[in-house]
Amino acid sequence: MNWCRSLTGGVLAFIYLIIAGYVAQDEIRHTGGGWINLRGMGTFLVTAPSQATIGNLLSWFGVPKVSYAELGVLGYAQIILHLLVTAVLVYLLGYGLEWVVRRVLAPS
Repeated sequence: MNWCRSLTGGVLAFIYLIIAGYVAQDEIRHTGGGWINLRGMGTFLVTAPSQATIGNLLSWFGVPKVSYAELGVLGYAQIILHLLVTAVLVYLLGYGLEWVVRRVLAPS
């Protein structure tokens, strides 16, 4: 099985992108908040693997964290980067699951 032809990984990454894209655009679109504003928390949670790896690397290079109060081009680019990196990680997770199931259920 070639690593770039995993149906399970593709389906999981596609589902992830739909859900995470909705969460991110919903937080960008809704600017309201009262006494406590947790804007950006959902996006942080759905992109946690990328935030822990690429986010730390970007902050090490001096790129500021995403400010949901003033999203500029850099903020949008970081959100898209984190969504794509996490989608790749979800794809690889699906690939690994498919590989394990093929090895266990259909050994050669």
